[in-house]
Order: sequence, then structure tokens, then C-alpha cells
Amino acid sequence: MQQRTSSVDNIKVNGLTYSGIFNIGDTTYAWTKAKGIAVQKEGAIFTDEDGVEFESYSLFHMETNWPHQKSSVQKNTFHHGDTIDVGNINITGVSQAAIFQVGSINDVRGEARIKHFRRYLDGSTHTNQPDS
Repeated sequence: MQQRTSSVDNIKVNGLTYSGIFNIGDTTYAWTKAKGIAVQKEGAIFTDEDGVEFESYSLFHMETNWPHQKSSVQKNTFHHGDTIDVGNINITGVSQAAIFQVGSINDVRGEARIKHFRRYLDGSTHTNQPDS
């Protein structure tokens, strides 16, 4: 990886959360991972008896299915300058294993697993994904 200098005039980020990465400069690798349970509960009173634990959902126990590395590709890159020049950037948010990068990066892996469901006062539950 050819390293270059990153020159940034102005960056405004409103939010950086949950394994989000903000990086200026060259990076060899960035691996992010986030997991979360999002519950919308009618009545909005939460107790320990709600059973909202990562262990309760198979989604959080599954192996990650990363794509297999393809054969190498020979590539020639010509940079017209030795500086990455950035003017102004305005970002609302970087979240859930997302990466905002100014500069070169060799290897990126990001994984976010979110279990989202709604619980209604009548006792029913609606999930956006089945669980075994």
C-alpha cells in the first residue's frame, strides 16, 4: 500500500457510535463488529423479566460467512500527487460497524447484527426476522 499524506480542511460529524470508526490516515486493517437488540415495547416499561439477552437469539451465535478471497489481481495505480486533499465533509452519523476513512486501507471487515422486535400490550410479539 502506497502511503500518502491526508490533508483535511473541515469535517463535522454529529454522531459516532456502536463500533463506528472515523479515521484520517492510512490503515492496514479495520475490523468492526457490533451487536444489538432493539425493542419497541408498547407501554415502554422494561424489566429484567423481558428476557432481552443476546444468548436468547440464534442470530448472535451464527458464524460469520465471509466471502472467500478470490485469486490475486495485479494492479498498477498512479497517484497524481502524494497528498489526499479533502475540503469540507458533513456527516450525520457513523454507526453500527461503519467506517469513515480518509486515506488508504488494505483490509476492511464490518459486521453488524441487530435483532429488532416489537412487543404489544396484548402479549404478542412481532419480529423482523425468524428465530430458531
